[in-house]
Amino acid sequence: MTGHSHTDPTRVTNQSAVQNPNRKVWLLASGFLALISIVLFAFSIPIVAAWAWIGIAFQVAIFAALLANGFTGRRSSYQGYIFAVLMCVQAAVALLVIVVIAVAAWLPTS
Repeated sequence: MTGHSHTDPTRVTNQSAVQNPNRKVWLLASGFLALISIVLFAFSIPIVAAWAWIGIAFQVAIFAALLANGFTGRRSSYQGYIFAVLMCVQAAVALLVIVVIAVAAWLPTS
C-alpha cells in the first residue's frame, strides 16, 4: 500500500501529543511516573538496596532529560518525539527494576 498521501493515525509519530507537544502535560506525566517509581523503590531499599538505588537514579536522570528537552528543545514534532521516547524508556526502566525487586523479594535468602 505505497503511494497513499494520508498519514497513518495509529503511528506514535502521528499522534497530536507528539506533533504538537504540550510541555506541561509531558512533564507532569513523567514527574508523576517518576514520583510513584521513586517511592516504590525507596520502600524497596531494605530488600534490594542496589537495584532500588539504580532505579531511583535512572528515574531522576530520565526526568532530568525530559526537563532539558522541555525547556531547551525546539517546539516541534521532534521535541514531541523525544518526549515520547524518553517517557517509554522511563516506563520500561521502572517496570524492569520493579520486576527485579519483586523477584529478589520472593527469592529465599540463604
